[in-house]
Amino acid sequence: MKKVILPFFLSISFIFFGYRGYAEPLDFYCSGPISRMMGCAGIAGKGGYESAFLNPALISERKSLGIGYLFASQKPEITLRDQKLEKIGNPLENISDLNIGLSFSLADIPFLKKEKIFEHIGVGLAGVLPTSPQLIRVGNVMTKTPSTLLYGNRNTRFSIFAGLSGNIPIGENFKIFIGGSTFLLADLPILLSANLSPDKDLVVVDGALEGRPGFQGGIALTYSSESFYVKAGGTARSSIYINIPAVVDAYLIGEKALSLSASLFDSFIPSLFGAGIGGGYTTEKLGLHIALDFLRYNFSKFKLSLLSVDKVEPTEVANLLKPLLPKTEVSLQDINVIRLGVMEELNDLIGKTDVILGQGFSLFPSPLKNQQGTALVDADRTILSAGAGLRGPSPILFQGDIEFIISGQLHMLKKTEFDFPGIGKSSISGNLPVISAILNIYW
Repeated sequence: MKKVILPFFLSISFIFFGYRGYAEPLDFYCSGPISRMMGCAGIAGKGGYESAFLNPALISERKSLGIGYLFASQKPEITLRDQKLEKIGNPLENISDLNIGLSFSLADIPFLKKEKIFEHIGVGLAGVLPTSPQLIRVGNVMTKTPSTLLYGNRNTRFSIFAGLSGNIPIGENFKIFIGGSTFLLADLPILLSANLSPDKDLVVVDGALEGRPGFQGGIALTYSSESFYVKAGGTARSSIYINIPAVVDAYLIGEKALSLSASLFDSFIPSLFGAGIGGGYTTEKLGLHIALDFLRYNFSKFKLSLLSVDKVEPTEVANLLKPLLPKTEVSLQDINVIRLGVMEELNDLIGKTDVILGQGFSLFPSPLKNQQGTALVDADRTILSAGAGLRGPSPILFQGDIEFIISGQLHMLKKTEFDFPGIGKSSISGNLPVISAILNIYW
């Protein structure tokens, strides 16, 4: 039984505590195509629905609708005792998300359009939704056959930011923008029952959706002339912490070999403070835009208990698993994140169609202060971004412009060594690609 339970627990431990970015998914993958191809910079960016996440003050600057798809590799190279994790079954899933966004003026509502004040108040929404619940197989090192099924993508979450923004003209060229947003983080608790017999492949899984709300506020000041503009902005976000129950029952040749009840640290959104500057120059044929953000993520106040075990049966298994359980707490540190992006617009390059190009990068350090003796691992990231798109007049049903952008990222993980409980010296590294395609409509 020991030869079967050990690799099984090793596999599920990477599901419960395996590689994850601690931040909200949009901190890595951005809230829309413009910010995604500009290194996620946007605290003083272009405005619109992407600002519901980046800086809710700028929601009212542009009216837009966006929908698209994002795929992100979430399988870094993890080595245990000089053996790649794939040899024992890597349960980490790639990310597949639906991106949505909407920003509009209250003046767009028929019974409010007569009042000019509502032209200066905007509502915005930005979010990511899992495309579907997924079943994945995790190989067992002893039986060499699939032995477990896991529900859902533990690295993908429902994430919605919805906000309200107002702008106040000051003279002919200046505006002040003020806004706030609320957001929801939702996750699925784990209830898993697995048959570990070599000739079986049976699992019963269940769960219930849980959600936690948070808040974000922002402010921005803009100066604009006929061909030149400058922006400065700031934002602050509250934190969310989710600690969910988990139940695992494993059976071997018809008999229950393991029963575990525990409380799992699942995920959280850290609070942050951010500031950004941006600007641009436009002519009839060319537009050039630049944005720079600096953010301070507050991780250090969290004292994360990875796993609080309530019950393990039978006693023999409890004694076997005890040395494999992670440390009680994970030590975290605050991190500074830098984002820089540039976007070029080549107007009327193909008839009445504009060509859009973007490039950027961000530096996202790991918040883990110590990775020795813990099953939760992470690495510093350098994220390169780029994208291209086309923009032209909308179909007759829509006023304004329609825009299609393909953007991508490359998350380069610095090779980091850690001490995995019960295994010893291990490491994590990798280059993780991200690709997305989004259609935007502006009016």
